[in-house]
Order: sequence, then structure tokens, then C-alpha cells
Amino acid sequence: MKLSRFPSGRRLADLLGAERADALTDEVLERMCGVAWPTFRRALVHSTALAVKDYPVASLNSDQVRVMINRLHARLARTELVTLRLGVQVTDLQPDDQAGFTARLQAPGADEQVAARYVVSAVGRRGQRWWATQIRRLGLAHTAPIPSVGLRFEAPLGLLRNGARVHDDFKTTLVRHGVKVKTFCFCAGPGGGRLKFTDYGDHTLLDGHVIPESGTSALGNFALLAQLRATDGRPRDAEWVEEHLLRPYRSLRSDRPGKPVLQWYPDWRDKQLTCTSLEDFAQRAGHAPSLSDYQVANLAAILPDDVHTAMRAVFEELMPVFAGHPLEADQAERIAVIGLELESLWDELALSEHMETSFPGLYAAGDCTGLAQGILQAAVAGLAAADHVINTTVPVPLGGSA
Repeated sequence: MKLSRFPSGRRLADLLGAERADALTDEVLERMCGVAWPTFRRALVHSTALAVKDYPVASLNSDQVRVMINRLHARLARTELVTLRLGVQVTDLQPDDQAGFTARLQAPGADEQVAARYVVSAVGRRGQRWWATQIRRLGLAHTAPIPSVGLRFEAPLGLLRNGARVHDDFKTTLVRHGVKVKTFCFCAGPGGGRLKFTDYGDHTLLDGHVIPESGTSALGNFALLAQLRATDGRPRDAEWVEEHLLRPYRSLRSDRPGKPVLQWYPDWRDKQLTCTSLEDFAQRAGHAPSLSDYQVANLAAILPDDVHTAMRAVFEELMPVFAGHPLEADQAERIAVIGLELESLWDELALSEHMETSFPGLYAAGDCTGLAQGILQAAVAGLAAADHVINTTVPVPLGGSA
């Protein structure tokens, strides 16, 4: 797990105010970690020709994450005023003149309704489409996002080590051929990086994680994200993303439509498909990919031409920085291009400094805000919302219920 402090998530810090955002971050870390705070590191090298975003980042290994989760769970479990429901899905949220809101919950074998005076929405990625529907149904003030399409490049760790020496989470933004491209989730830790599949229902996207333990993997990875805009500069909408990216993406696999696919980098670069199987890739690249649940397909073919051109230009510009030397032809042959990633799909809500939406009593935190991603940023927003709810709770009449 990676924790990034502000100014990562700058727009959320702007909403809360820098001093308050930092204070809330410290409070979150105390609640999550006790006295054993992780070590945050900033940029280690400042001599790169690229403008690298400098912010504190800490990478936690699986044991540290397990301790943190157990600590939070124990705190909730011993609090009589908290009911923790796992394996339950909220399927509907309705305003209620008497209670504030009524939520419909769906659990295996049973449905129920819960009344709540206040609601904090912090659904995860699988809830993105549901939340977009709720925003429009409830009439919440919001701004449509500028979506980005991404691919993850997996390479031998030695080709990425120099980038990790600059910053543990190397982030830079370049505009090439009129397209804004940024690096995302740079994973070249002491043990390399791992890939994770994230399920969205009818399609599965990618995520990447740093491995803090030494010697775990010989491979690292990073993503490039390209903004999706029309020729007139307007952002592409959800319908365009569905028709021009997700539908073609689902068609790339015959065995499991909508699951990630892999393309040998020289093929992706040249928009062709000469390497047609994982066995063929392993022979040409000299190694197998870190995961094997792929089919080989022509990822380049589903990208808009300007996006492919810009991504290729940025990749060729970044790799000498990441590797510490110009990329040789035989080294390019060792790289896999894996997709798909999609980011910035969340509507940006109009929020108060307490994370309250334009609908009184309804708050948002985490990805739901459309302002910032990241675990610390989500926790900070949730804490800001909780503080406001607690301080503005309307007294319940005797005999009533909250």
C-alpha cells in the first residue's frame, strides 16, 4: 500500500485549506498507525531535466498493512455506537423528509432499509457508475470529469531503477502532439512492482503496487495516462468512453471479454501484432510477465491515433531517464504493454469545506469527491465530514432513534 501526503491531492488541500489538511493528515496517521508512523520520503534527486512532482510518499509492505487494518477493525469493533456491516451492498439512496435519508441494503439472502440523518458516500471503484447515477438523480452540483486512458508498461527492474532513485513515485506531466500525458503509479521499489486487477463488473482494469521487500520480483511497472479530448478540446464523456474504448476493449479477448490483455512493446510501438501468445512473448522478451492471466492482443489498435502517438513519444522520452541511459533496441524488446487503465472518471462535486454536497446532509469522501485519489486523502476527507456531522447533529427527541 502506498500513502501519499499533500500536496498529492492538491485540489482537496485547496478546499480544506493547507494548514487544516496537514492537521487532518496527522490525525489520520495517528488513528491508522498509532505511534509507528511510516517513513515518508520526498524526491531524492533534483537533477532530472523533467519537472518531477515532489511530495512525501511511504510504501507499506503487506505485514504493515495487515497491522493497520487489524488496528482499525479492533477500534471499530469495541465501539458500541458503531455497527460494522461487511458483505452488504447499498443499492438505493432516497431522501426522507422524516429521517434524512433511507438506504436500501442488499445482503446475501436478505434486503433491508436503514434510515440515516446523515450519509457519507465513499464507494469504491465498483461503485463508480452507481454513484454517477445517484449524482444525477439527486441533482448534486458537479462538473463532468476529463477522463484519461492508460496503459501499464512492465519491464525488467533494472530499466526502471534510475527513476526510483529520483522519486519513489515518479510523477511528471508532458504534453506531446497536443495530448496531455502523465506518469501514474510508478512501481519500481526494492522488490519491484506487482500488477493487480480491479473489477468493474463487465470489465476489469489494472492497478499497480510497489513491493517494498527486497528481492521479491525482477520486474517493475509504471502507467502512462493520456487525457481524452475531442479535436475542439472538449473532454470526452462517459458515452464516448464506453463506445470507443470499453466496447473495443471487451472485444480483444475471446476467452474472457473485458479482461486485461498484453502486447509486446515493439508491436505496440508499430501498431501491429507479430507476437501472438504469452509463450511467444516470453521467448522474445526473455522473461514471462509477472501475471499470466492475459491474452495477447493489439492494444494499440483501440487507442485514438493522437493518444497512441503522444504515448509513444512520452515513453521514448522517459525511458532513458528511468533506465539511466538510452534505451537499446534489445532492451525495448523486453517490455510488455498491458491494458487497460481508465482514470478520472469521477464527477467533480461542488463541496463545502466540510465535504458536504449541495444536498444537505449528504457528504462525500474518497474517489466520490472527484477531487483526489489516495488512501490518506480519502481518510482526510472522511474525517472532515465526520467532524462536521458530529458537531452539527440535531438532538433526537426522547424515545426516538438516530
